[in-house]
Amino acid sequence: MLENLSREFRYTRELAYQRKEREEHLKFIFDMRGFRLVAVGELHYELKTTEGDSFDWLEVETYSKDDMTLLQIGAYTGRWMFVLSSEVMRFLRKLMKAGAVLICGYTDDHDLRKVGFEEDNQFLLYEWLVKTVKLGKLEVLPSGLTVVKKELLDIEDGLYELLERPGREEREYVLVKSLDSYKLLVSIRESDLTDEECSRDLLEDKAWFSLKLVGLPFKLIGRKVENEPLLKRAEEFFQAQVGEDGR
Repeated sequence: MLENLSREFRYTRELAYQRKEREEHLKFIFDMRGFRLVAVGELHYELKTTEGDSFDWLEVETYSKDDMTLLQIGAYTGRWMFVLSSEVMRFLRKLMKAGAVLICGYTDDHDLRKVGFEEDNQFLLYEWLVKTVKLGKLEVLPSGLTVVKKELLDIEDGLYELLERPGREEREYVLVKSLDSYKLLVSIRESDLTDEECSRDLLEDKAWFSLKLVGLPFKLIGRKVENEPLLKRAEEFFQAQVGEDGR
């Protein structure tokens, strides 16, 4: 995986002692659930923002467990939330070319207990990702923008319900789109599809995907929605983010 990452990006590794110090720090804070930190590095890839600037430095930590490799790519949330959706798509496509099976996001300020984990431990999320890939079936949407190999999500393109957790009132959907050998999933609130003011705001938001990528709904994917106006509106939002060519 690291060889593929180096092929698609400018990637450099830190010295071994730095990796060891980082792993000791993580062990002090978390139960690492059997994960081993095998590499720490820097990934350089320019990402342009809605503010007219850009950044090109991201931290990469590589973990292994059960013959699987997990990459944690870190960026400051305050900067990432302004990345243009078109730039997010370019970045995701590079990760696809590097051989990623499942791509999702989260931020450190999420309390994982609120989405069903027994404690606020990032390695419980990583453990869930490994189990999902081993099972070969994605049933829960981990982040508001998720990319997954088609063999893990055997459903056709379209708009689907997301099953609400107790205490939440607004209905939410997920748009499923095919991208080569992958499926891209993006969650959409009901108000964005039905309220004209919300819809206008969303059509003008050019960084919607970056915000969705760090959202953590962790909801079950439900039945397909047979509502053409809702699907048409969701498709409009998608095209407004990626452009007419879908790139």
